[in-house]
Amino acid sequence: MREQSGIPKALLISKDPADISLLEEAFKACSPATGIIRAGDVKQGIESLLGDKVDIIFIDYALSTVNIDFLIELQKRNIITPVVVLIEKGSEIQAAEAIKKGAYDYIIKNSAYTDSLTGILERIQGMSLLNTGMEEEQQQQSLLFKQIYRSQKWWQHIIDAITDYIFVIDQNYRILRTNKAFAGLFGKEPADIIMRPYFELFNLTSPHEWCVAPHDESGFSTRSVERKINETVYLISCFPISYDRHQAAVYIMKDITETRRLKDQVYHLDKLSSLGILTSGVAHEINNPLTGIIGYTEMLLMKNKDETARKYLSNIYESSLRCKRIVENMLAFSRQKPAYKNPENINEIIDRTIELHEYWLKSTNIEIVRNYEKVPYIPMDQQQMQQIILNLLINAEQAISETDRCGRIEFATSLDKSSNRIVITVSDNGKGISRDILPKIFDPFFTTKPVNKGTGLGLSIAHGIVAELGGTIEADSEPGRGTTFVIRLPVTG
Repeated sequence: MREQSGIPKALLISKDPADISLLEEAFKACSPATGIIRAGDVKQGIESLLGDKVDIIFIDYALSTVNIDFLIELQKRNIITPVVVLIEKGSEIQAAEAIKKGAYDYIIKNSAYTDSLTGILERIQGMSLLNTGMEEEQQQQSLLFKQIYRSQKWWQHIIDAITDYIFVIDQNYRILRTNKAFAGLFGKEPADIIMRPYFELFNLTSPHEWCVAPHDESGFSTRSVERKINETVYLISCFPISYDRHQAAVYIMKDITETRRLKDQVYHLDKLSSLGILTSGVAHEINNPLTGIIGYTEMLLMKNKDETARKYLSNIYESSLRCKRIVENMLAFSRQKPAYKNPENINEIIDRTIELHEYWLKSTNIEIVRNYEKVPYIPMDQQQMQQIILNLLINAEQAISETDRCGRIEFATSLDKSSNRIVITVSDNGKGISRDILPKIFDPFFTTKPVNKGTGLGLSIAHGIVAELGGTIEADSEPGRGTTFVIRLPVTG
């Protein structure tokens, strides 16, 4: 090797005379027949390559990315000459970046270039690509090299197109490969995080509990877990792989925050549906003894002449009737049936809905104000309209509960003769809705409440019911002061 060099010509790209001198001395020692071409920067180096055939290139890494990325430029020009980068000691990350871009190898700058250079030249001489005595095989190897390079780039483009977060780690949790989505999660490019411990990107000093390093094949298998990281829920899947007789692990992080939220809401809706069935059954069971209480109380009132007893019986009778009305409203509200329109009076529906929720309103010390005008009967489904009013009532109650003021909810109805529409206004003095959220409140599944406090469907359903009746529903709010919902329904017939 030292006397019969298979490396006829080498290009040295460096602006450091001491480095060039040391490399030339190393070549004299291990490959004296090699001709040396010198270049002070990338531009001169490319000009030398275009004017002369070179078998190996040595370039100072510090110059390789100034103005022109040397390795990328070689790929653009289909120059496949092996490139060896010169790096400072302790800068192995730079070497990894260069090799990822296509460099053949690297040498650490020091006074003992000879030992490192000997090994590199022997490996390159052994490559049939540099065997000048086999020109046809050289061309085939060149074509194969290009095909492999294109295949690698193609697969990298495919991986980068995936929006899930993908990264590959070694036994020391260092990132070997990654896609743009994962690097972009931290505002970086893939080359910026190669060979860095992955957990440093999360501002941690040790790996997550779900991350397993690929120490060996035993006890390590494909797995998936759900974890919440920085308020985002991820499905994290791990796949063991082997490369060059080394073990590695591929991790894929999929953002399932929205999926999890929808799943929780569907589960909550299912519970509400079950609760509706249960409510209907309980209401029926309560209704039977109530009927007996009311009947016997009426009989006692007819027979008893004692005024004190009659007073107590009257109280029992009125309380029983009130309980019966509440039960009937619960049955009407929970009954699962197709929409059936009858002429209804909106004032009466609001009163029945308030009665249904009256106990909760009293317990929260919320004042209910009714400002009704005389309005005509219009065809509507009583259950659906009751559902709208109850949703608005509960929303108002929850908005008030988040303030420290005395609650007030006002229901107002009127007839707008100019448009021949009934106007229903529901106002509260709760915390209000911010301007950026207000346009979204009628969107399905949109809610600012915890999962167990709301489904995000109430106002969406209300909007659909009102639209089916040919009407409109709008909201106006002043944060910190309260919210007003306005429903306009056409008068038909």
